[in-house]
Formats: sequence, C-alpha cells, structure tokens
Amino acid sequence: MSTKSYDAAAISALSGLSHVRHRPLMYLGSAGVGVNGLHHLIWEIVDNSVDEAMAGHGSTITATLHADGSVSVEDDGRGIPVDPMKEGPHKGRSALEVVLTETNAGGKFDSDSYKVSGGLHGVGASVVTALSTKLEAEVRRGGQKHRLTLQAKKQGKEIVPGVPNGPITASGSIPKSKTGTTIRFWPDLSLFHDDQGIPFERPQWSLRTISDRFRHKSFVHPGVTFVLIDERKKGEHERYEWCSTGGVADLVTEMTADTSVVGQVVSFQGEDDDVTVDAAIAWTVDGRDTSLGFANGVATPEGGTHINGFRNAVTEAVQKHIADRELLKDKESAPNTRDIFAAGLLVVSIMLPGPQFAGNSKSKLMNTEAAGKTRAIVLPAMSRWLEENPDSAKKIADLAIASMRSRTKSNAEQAAVRALLGKGTKSRNGLPAKLRDCTHKTERPTELLIVEGDSAGGTAIDARDPSFQAVLPLRGKPLNSYRESIERVVRSLSDLILSMGCGIGEDFDLDKFRYGRIVVVADADTDGLHIRSLIKAFLYTWCPGFVESGRLFYALPPLWTTVHQGERIYLEDDAAKAAFLAENPKHKAHMGRLKGLGEMDAAELREVIGTGRKIGRVTIDDPAGFAKLAEQLFGSKSELRKTWFLQQSGETLAVGGGR
Repeated sequence: MSTKSYDAAAISALSGLSHVRHRPLMYLGSAGVGVNGLHHLIWEIVDNSVDEAMAGHGSTITATLHADGSVSVEDDGRGIPVDPMKEGPHKGRSALEVVLTETNAGGKFDSDSYKVSGGLHGVGASVVTALSTKLEAEVRRGGQKHRLTLQAKKQGKEIVPGVPNGPITASGSIPKSKTGTTIRFWPDLSLFHDDQGIPFERPQWSLRTISDRFRHKSFVHPGVTFVLIDERKKGEHERYEWCSTGGVADLVTEMTADTSVVGQVVSFQGEDDDVTVDAAIAWTVDGRDTSLGFANGVATPEGGTHINGFRNAVTEAVQKHIADRELLKDKESAPNTRDIFAAGLLVVSIMLPGPQFAGNSKSKLMNTEAAGKTRAIVLPAMSRWLEENPDSAKKIADLAIASMRSRTKSNAEQAAVRALLGKGTKSRNGLPAKLRDCTHKTERPTELLIVEGDSAGGTAIDARDPSFQAVLPLRGKPLNSYRESIERVVRSLSDLILSMGCGIGEDFDLDKFRYGRIVVVADADTDGLHIRSLIKAFLYTWCPGFVESGRLFYALPPLWTTVHQGERIYLEDDAAKAAFLAENPKHKAHMGRLKGLGEMDAAELREVIGTGRKIGRVTIDDPAGFAKLAEQLFGSKSELRKTWFLQQSGETLAVGGGR
C-alpha cells in the first residue's frame, strides 16, 4: 500500500494537446492505436471536408498518400477561417490555429455554420495534430494562400504537439473564387504499434481500406467526387476516383451484383422535419442478414437507432402483409425481425442535426429521434411497395416464413446440439482430449493456437509458451460451414467449439470465450490459405461478432529464404519473393522454399508462434465488401472460390485490415 501523501502536488493538468498524446485511446476509441487508429486520422480530416460539401460548399475531396509517409487531404470548400478570434479565451489567436490545436474548439457547436455535420468541426483535426510529429495547413481564402505549420517539439521531458513554427503566412494572389483547405500530416509512429506492441517503422496505409471508405462515401454523398492518389511508388502515381448519382440504392445494387436478388432493390428517400433518410434493401436467395449504416456521412459499423428504426418499419410492413393475406398456417407465430432480415442486405444513411454517437470513434448512432423519424419515412413507403409489387412481396414473405419455420425447428436442434457436444471426446475437465490448454497464469492475452495437422500440432506443443498458449491440432481440412446444418458443423468442429467454450448459433456468447484470441497456424501456401478461410467461415457464420471483435489472428510463416549481403532473410510468400528479386535483379544466391509446418522442429516452429513471430489480425472494416467476399469464398459457386485462391497466391483474408 502506498504511503505517499495525496495532496495538490499529486494532481497534474496537461495543457494544450498533451492529454491526447498521453491517452490516445480516449479519442481514437475502438479504432485503437494500430492500423485502424492510423486510418482514423485520415477519416477525421476527410469528414471535415465532407461536412463542407454537405453544407453546399465544395464538390471534390482528394486524399494523397505521399512517398514520405505523410497524407494530405484537400477540398474546395470555403477554407477554414484564418482571421483572429474576437472573444473568448483564445481572443486574438487565428481561428485556424485554434481549430487545429484546441480540442474544445470547432465550428459545429451551433447550427449557424453547419446544419448537418459528422461531428464537431476541428475537434478531430486537433486530435490529428496531437498524434502527429508535424502538420501543415494551407487555406485558400480571400484571394490568398494562408499557411501554418505545427510541429511536435520537446520541452523538458515532455513532447508537446502542435507548436506553431511561426505565425500564419499569407502569400500569392489567387482568384477569390478559388477556395478550400489542404491538411497534410505526418503521424507520430511512436504512438502507433502492431499487435505485438512494436511501433510501426513506417505508416501502414492500406490502399484498399481507404478506397473502400471513399467508395462508400461517394454513395452516401451523391454528386461529391472522392479522389485518392498514391505517390508511394517512385516515379509512379496511381489515381482513383469515385462519384455516384444514385445514392445508397446504387451501393446495394453493387453489393448484390454477384447474387440472385429476390424481386428488386427497394429504395426509400424522405425527409421528416430536419431529418433526411436515404435507404435501400435487397433480399437474396442465399444471403444473410447484413446491414450498413451511415449518420451524416460517418460509417456506423455498430449500427444504432437509424438501423433499428428501419428494421422496425420493414418488420411491421411485412408482418401486416403476411397477416392480411393469411399466409401462415394455424397456430404459427408471425415472422419476427430476425426472420424477415435473415436474407436481407440493407443500407441506411441518415442526415440529422446534432448527432450523438457512442464514443469518440462514432461507431454507433444514439439519437433516440432517429429511430422514429426513420420509421415514419420507411413504413408507408415499404407498405406501398409491397402492395404495388405483389410477386416480389410474395417471395419476400415466403423467405421470412421459411426462416421462421427454420428457427422454430432449430430450437429443438440446439437442444440436440448441446447433447451432442456433451457426448464429445473430452478429458476430465470437460475439454477435448486433443487440446493442450495453457495455464492462464499470465497477464498476456491468452491464445488458442489452431494448428494444421497432428504432426505440426505435436511440435507446436513443444514450441509454445504454456503460460498463455493453448494448442489444438486440426483433423484435416475443416468443414465449409457457411451453409451447413448445425448438426454437421458440431460433428466436424466439436473439438474447436468445446475449446472455445462460448457455444455457437443461438447459444453463442462472446463473453464466455476462454481465451483472448485465436491464432490460426497454417502453411504459407494456398492450402494454408484455404484452411484459414474455412476457420473464418465457421467463426463468421456460427459465432456472430467474433471476427468483428478483432480476436481472430493468423500466423505468417515465411515461405522462402535466401542469403542477402551476408545475412539470412525470410520472405513471406511468392509475392514477397517476386518483389525482392525485382528490387535485387543481380541476386544469385539460392532461393530455398521452406518446409511445411509439419516438417519443422520445435526450434523452427517457435520462430512462427513464439514472441518474436509475425502475425496478422483479421478485420472487417468494410462489412459490405466482406459480405460479397464471404459469398465468393464460402458460397456455392466453386468457380468463384477457385478464381479467388488463384489470384491471392497466399495473400491474407483480412478485409480492410492490411497486414
């Protein structure tokens, strides 16, 4: 027990942006301080530019990935004000400097500047300043270019971010009609790290992640052009552009392009007072419940009240349609929301003043009025559509009724599954005999290592750290469980289900998961990729929310090795080998293909699963993109799956997460 006195001297107050550096997770939220957190810095600046476009100022937003690791975001809005503040604690300071260096400053605290916005204008920008070594701002306003440079500087023992290099400078003469803002920032990589806690050596910008975000935003903001430029390759600039005119209905159409849609895409647009809703839904023959939400242009991956309002409206309309036409058998219950959306793919975009989000990362909309407004817009439109499209309405009703009957049957099946699991081959503690559990006596996150093959599994037991690593060998390739019955899934994967300890299907409870994460350890070839994909199919289908929680990882064993400049190096896959040879065309040393996991001894395998290993996290930053990818990888069309595997040549399954 501490005996140090607790008085005023024990209280510290961090000024400026230092508190953001000390507690970045308070501001990055669920994005974290890994790859997702890095990208969150881009989203904060982009969202400010989007707010300008939503207010009717500007039509093009351009993000550039520079060769030095920095990112710039340019818009053609009005330009952040640069004149001095006329009142308040920052009186006399330039508004631009205040916006970029004070978390309690912004342009959205009232409705005068922005009727609708994705947050507080500048609050996100100041966090970007705090988490960067340097930030440059150029404002085109009033016929001049105004520039300000902010830098993190050491003052005593502290790193103080956002220190101006000098006053704002104004230069040049440009047309007064040429307005806008460009923000360029260099993230402080000492604050961002990989899953092992090792700071990044260079920014891990993912072209795919940014492309997906811009593509979605183009649907949510019809008429606004989003441009992405990649300058990271020497002498080679890549440019991508997105602009939509059809709104979220176009997004749903794109998402269902490779599936069989029941009827047609149903879209809804409407306004209730100062709330605007743009939504669309499609039911597919072999689909699954997938939803994507946006609030004032900000993606809400955890849903929220706008999604709830949409679901309630569609449920009410479909239930009434079924009841009016007496489509149910005697004593059958009406399909519930889950039944009606079992094969539904929906997107809801809402624009409203004063959005309230759960946490700083804005992952879930909390405004209670959003549910009622969305329902009021969607319910009459959905009811009318069902009346006017009887053939499609009948097919949708049949899907919902079939799902209801399947759910009713599955209640009995779940009981049978519990009994089946109880009969599995178990040791005294109720766990599978093949599982070599860890002691759980560590502060490190515990891991369940799923290892390909009994041979590698035995070696992994010798190579692991038993304080936090459990090992479960696989019996051959797992079942593709994407559309299998629960009985077949349990019979094939009972050892994994029992090891996880959190149930599956209706019984799944993430809080009961016995470990901190799962790490799939498979060979670095297409067979290994196939195994990783099958494990992911099981977790995605039967353990809802597990993959999204960020608890699924995969080992990255190297595939090739060679000696370069006197040192042995390892190359992850064929793509890494090709890149190395392209960079070193005179390399003559032997390029050796490494053994499979089953051929490695304990010392070699320890390099793959030990503390110095390289692992990747599976993420789903793009639910819409993953819904399409899941259908391609796990669905019934084997030719799509084969094409994908041939294209990947050992690439990871992460969607939007990069490596």
